[in-house]
Amino acid sequence: MNNYRDIAREIERRILTGVYPANTQLPSRLELMREFQVARATLDRAVQELVISRRLTSRRGSGTSVNPVSEHRRDVALIGMPYGVDDEAYKDFNCRVFKKELLAKRSNWAMLYEYDALLWRFPCSGDMPVIEAVNGKIPQVVVNRVIPGVNCVSTDHRGAYRTITAERITQMPDAIPVFLSSGCDMLLGQSRFDGFADACRSAGKFYEVWNFSAEQKFAQIAEVIRQRLTPLEGKAVVVVSDSSSLTGAFMRVAAESRREWGKDLWYSDFDNHYPESVWGVKVTSFLQDYEALITAALDQLKTLFEGGRETVPEHKLIFPLRRNGDT
Repeated sequence: MNNYRDIAREIERRILTGVYPANTQLPSRLELMREFQVARATLDRAVQELVISRRLTSRRGSGTSVNPVSEHRRDVALIGMPYGVDDEAYKDFNCRVFKKELLAKRSNWAMLYEYDALLWRFPCSGDMPVIEAVNGKIPQVVVNRVIPGVNCVSTDHRGAYRTITAERITQMPDAIPVFLSSGCDMLLGQSRFDGFADACRSAGKFYEVWNFSAEQKFAQIAEVIRQRLTPLEGKAVVVVSDSSSLTGAFMRVAAESRREWGKDLWYSDFDNHYPESVWGVKVTSFLQDYEALITAALDQLKTLFEGGRETVPEHKLIFPLRRNGDT
């Protein structure tokens, strides 16, 4: 037995069966190294796995002690907006909302260690320093963002944009693909753009990117779109936006240009829940499957607590819901 995961599982088995009783010291590192015939680094990694899963507590100068096998529900900090997911989804854990504004002070980050695990619900780029600081020290799962080295459950933004862009290019092979970048959080915007670019490259198509910022007003956005769309008069255009925040302005300009949907213009966006009465047409959009995202994230937490860290995929992608419309 020379794999640190196998060693961790064996030590955990001994804890659960009482071979290593609660509140006693784990055998010395030297003793365990001899028994398992492994190097110190391998054993240390196995012990660290069990420290993270709260089976063991390791303190400098005090050795490593066995924690009591807890039968109560784990304390999980919910960080970020719930996005309408029913509280029933969290019933297997003792979940408490952690006020995100507390994280603005680095001195408050230590409060996170009072929890058994963290569930980040739709974090933004500003949360990254905190996520990176606690990663590997406390179990955590991030919802709807893909972060290297962190357990994540995310909407497949890249796959969704690849799918809709490829579909539109197939329907209008002579069209010019255009990506509208709203300047939204880069953790999302980059994935959506990458999917668009994947489809364009696969089809051998050159594309345009029209960039906007959150500071621009409706009239300013509309004017930029008008200026960029006018030279393309008479040419078919496939437009994909990374957000519904640009949709109103685009619809206004598209109506002025008298372009015909499905003939010389296609438009799609993300997170557009608005009815047809808002835009004048029903927009084809991808929507977050919040229930599926949260359920999968909680399942990951359960597996982490059960000691099956190696069976948890670092990144689990869930394809979003699709709302088909006239555009």
